Parts: sequence; C-alpha cells; structure tokens
Amino acid sequence: MKTWMGAVALACATLSCGDTERVEPLAARGALLASDPRITRSQYNAFACLTCHSVDDPPAGGRVYPGASLRGAARRPTYWSGEVTHLREAVERCWTGFMRGVATDLDGPDGQALSAWLDSLAPEGSTAGTAAVTRTYPRVVRDPGVGDRTRGLAVWGRACASCHGAVGTGAGRIGPLTSVLPRDTLAEHCDDNFTDVGYADLQAYLRASVTEKTRHGSFLGYAGVMPPFANETLTDDEVRDLAALFVCP
Repeated sequence: MKTWMGAVALACATLSCGDTERVEPLAARGALLASDPRITRSQYNAFACLTCHSVDDPPAGGRVYPGASLRGAARRPTYWSGEVTHLREAVERCWTGFMRGVATDLDGPDGQALSAWLDSLAPEGSTAGTAAVTRTYPRVVRDPGVGDRTRGLAVWGRACASCHGAVGTGAGRIGPLTSVLPRDTLAEHCDDNFTDVGYADLQAYLRASVTEKTRHGSFLGYAGVMPPFANETLTDDEVRDLAALFVCP
C-alpha cells in the first residue's frame, strides 16, 4: 500500500454522534470525510474528494469526473500523469490547489482517516484501478468551432451540473461562490468592451475562453479553483458542443 500514514487501516477513531460516542475503523471515518467539503476547514471550499473522483470505474450513471477513479489508487505507481510518485503528495495537490486546505492538516487525524480509506479501496491481491492513469491537457487551446446545443446540454448534465447546477440558473450548484453558467461568463465577455469587434469574432473568442477554462481549470491561472477536464475525460467534440451553450445575445 502507498498509505502516507503507515499501517493505519486497523486503527480506530472515536466519533461523536449526538450524545453517544461510538468507535469506528479509520477507513469508515475517511469515507465520511471524503464526501464532506468542510474537511479542509476553509470557508471558501465547496469541494470534497468525491466531488471530482469516483470510487467506481467506470462511474455510475455515465457521469464524467475530472479526476481519475480512486479505486485502487493507493497502489498506483504514479499520479498526475507521472509527475508524482507518492500518494501523500498527490493528495496534497488536490487538498491545497483545489480545496483551499492547509497541507499540514493531512498529517493529522483527518489525513490519517483519508489514508486508511484509500487503502481500503485498494485491497491486497486486486489489480483493479492500480495501473498508472494518463491525463493529457493541451497547452494551447483555440476556438473549437460551432457545436450543437442539444448535445451540449447532455454534456453539461454529465460533466458540469454536479458543480454548477442547472444551466442558466445555477440551481443545485455546490456553493454560492460557484459560477452560474453561462450567465456569468456571458456577462464577462458580452459587454461594451467588445463593441469594436464583429459578432462572429466575439463568439469565436468566447468559445475559445470556455474551452480554455474547461481544459485547464485552475492550471495556468484560469478559472479559479476549477479542476481541469483532460482529453481522455471530455473529447474535443464534447467540448465543442458544450461551448455552444455560451452564446452572446
């Protein structure tokens, strides 16, 4: 196992449940923490581990996650497309880069519980999900061209709605700081700052901007803390159709 806390899977933690205290294995506590954005103690964080990662491979219901499945992750040889070889460092990238957490918190009780939970998803003798995962993020993106809005709505439902909520209203989005799309993006780009360019050029710029944010997420300084969707996660055709939802009036 690649646990960063040592042999913790058999240890236990005391949890308080109302007026009753009960003892549960660390892995069970880690499973609860993995779905709780409060784990990083940042008032600005809306992400949990299971916001971006599934424990099923492939994910149930056809949902598209930006991150790889966590099934078997504790025994993968590398992470982040080979950039990282230690599980602790891989988790820290998410913890600090997307979840606004403090790295040293991973060395405490919550980190211990998460480590045990990840170990439980990679049982000895199983090879499921243990191979290195490759993700390709194009360094340069351009206008993807005109896509299909109907197909774009389907892509939205599988890849975007879990964080951004309903198209146009944001109903059901994961937090008040999460952008309401396409409204917020259109307000940023479809204004008087672009009155000196033609409508077709404006739309091309807008499509490229949407593609940039989708492909790079917070990488290269785009889109706040949004995680990126790699080529292996969303195809170019799917991104093109998704961009068709962003049309200036």
